[in-house]
Amino acid sequence: MVEREQIVRIIQKRLGLEDSEFKVIKNNPKFQRLFDNALAASQYRLVAEVIESRGCHSGHTLGQKIFFDSSGNLLTRESPERICSFLLPNLLLLINAFFENLMNGRDPNEVVFNRTGCFDVGPACGGWGHVVVEMTAVRKEG
Repeated sequence: MVEREQIVRIIQKRLGLEDSEFKVIKNNPKFQRLFDNALAASQYRLVAEVIESRGCHSGHTLGQKIFFDSSGNLLTRESPERICSFLLPNLLLLINAFFENLMNGRDPNEVVFNRTGCFDVGPACGGWGHVVVEMTAVRKEG
């Protein structure tokens, strides 16, 4: 099993920081919970599923899923080839809420307002269309 100190070293390596730079993070009390919960959090993926789509120029369709790892990185090999840039800023807010729950050792799916949509307001309000997604955290299989 991966030990806490191994997690800390993995995070430092991923950030590409020297010991002197990383010391500020490693010794910061607010990051201690993150170090404690990072391994459990890594067992999740965040899934944004399209639950409404009308007039989407990028071609997002009902049931389509966009995948992120538990740190909020877009999993490009598992996600659609085209993802609308007008949807991503609002997804960022949800990703942050799920990430905070994971890093604090809480159930990531406790996010009450787990739906968002793109900036396009649809034809009735002067736009082209609109997409709504619902985000959930799903345990990885295996």
